[in-house]
Amino acid sequence: MKIKRVDSTISTSKLRESKEFYMNHFAFRLVYESDWYIELIAADNPAIGISFTLPQREAGEFFNKGLIISFEVDDADAEYHRLKASGLKIVQDLVDKPWGERSFVVDDPNGVHLYIYKSIPPTPEYKAIYDSFK
Repeated sequence: MKIKRVDSTISTSKLRESKEFYMNHFAFRLVYESDWYIELIAADNPAIGISFTLPQREAGEFFNKGLIISFEVDDADAEYHRLKASGLKIVQDLVDKPWGERSFVVDDPNGVHLYIYKSIPPTPEYKAIYDSFK
């Protein structure tokens, strides 16, 4: 698997405090912010990111408590089938997310979610939000 980008996501209820900490002390730049998710990238390297998500969304989607590591790949479908065939338990099946990712989740031996995704076009609603941060 060729990894194009790594993003660590912390599942927390302290979204605003986390954003301010990383922006003020480590020069991360805001890429996206909503009431349940914030994404930052390193100012000098967009391949490095850190994100924060509420542990559970109103829509019912559940994110692991603690740390989530995200791997951006070229072909999420191929990786899904490869890892499933290897015997790994799929925690969240392959699905298109409205914010512009085709993704699935497996857990490592420690229970850390590995969110594996390919970037796809976001829905018009999310595209408008992303564009507002440019």
